[in-house]
Amino acid sequence: MKKFAFGTLFLGVAVLSACGNGGSSDSDVAGDEQELADELYFFNWGHNIDEQILADFEEEFGVEVIYDTYASNEEMLTQINSGAISYDIIIPTDYFIDRMIQMDLLAELNMENIPNFENIAEEFQDLEFDPENRYSVPYLYGSTGLAYNTEVFEEPPTSWEVLWDPEYAGKVTAHDTSRDFVSLALQRLGKSINDLDDASLEEAQGILGDLNDNVLKYTTQPAAELISGQTVASLAYSDQAGIAMAENDAIAYVLPEEDGGMLWMDNFAIPSNANSQYTAEVFINFMLGAEVSKMLTDYIPSSNPNAAARELMSEEELSNQASYPEIPDSSEYYVDPTQDETRAINRIWNEVRAQ
Repeated sequence: MKKFAFGTLFLGVAVLSACGNGGSSDSDVAGDEQELADELYFFNWGHNIDEQILADFEEEFGVEVIYDTYASNEEMLTQINSGAISYDIIIPTDYFIDRMIQMDLLAELNMENIPNFENIAEEFQDLEFDPENRYSVPYLYGSTGLAYNTEVFEEPPTSWEVLWDPEYAGKVTAHDTSRDFVSLALQRLGKSINDLDDASLEEAQGILGDLNDNVLKYTTQPAAELISGQTVASLAYSDQAGIAMAENDAIAYVLPEEDGGMLWMDNFAIPSNANSQYTAEVFINFMLGAEVSKMLTDYIPSSNPNAAARELMSEEELSNQASYPEIPDSSEYYVDPTQDETRAINRIWNEVRAQ
């Protein structure tokens, strides 16, 4: 999932008694004879956690959290590959988990140290990118759908076709990412976002020129344009739609019924060269506590895969259509493309934008 800027935050250490914040205490996980490290190196998307959660972990466990952020999966992977810093926790998006498993970059988890995994709703366990959750645990999930202005659209749009409609020329946005851009066309053509053969990509490119003519701006952060009314329909990550909906009552969000939408999940994972796998697993278990997990999505307008946390939410929170939209059967997670497929997607992106 796309986020924001890169930065570093050092949070202080306090060795105090457990504060009952919804996470497991040290004695609640297996392997009490193992020792916690003095420091936990955490590499996460920017603006993707309430810093108070990190302070609470420090207070309960006496471990200093050294927190760095990244703006893309590619940036994270480059850093992990470089080995410049040995991180204990990272948050890759779904298909990047699969890629990193193939590259031998992730440690297999000891689930005895993560008993709160039972809080993860069954539908978010054992997904295709990591069967049996051997290497990852769900963190947050969301979707890529259509944010739209209800003063313009009386009924929710059922297809991506509205982004191509000449009536809205100069009033729509699309993502400035090649994969999402091409996926729009594939779904509009009734294909899977993972149909990346030459014929499918050529067909997709054939209709993307008209979309390019309609687009006011390419951005993964269209909330400002939606709030101001500058755009009436945008390809949007669900958290961006949530931000816009909170500021402008006219904005709504939907996964188009006919075409589906793109699904994503960010996940806890531990690099194979982590300083302390045990400390990382204690941290994951802490984060999966019901109250801590709810605190996470109180701060971030993403969707929470933690069933125990959702039991603590109000009906209003659970009915938020940005966080918990109806998901059509045709909605899909991305599969990691081959290098040739990636080159073809990027070529289409560059050629269409150059028109």
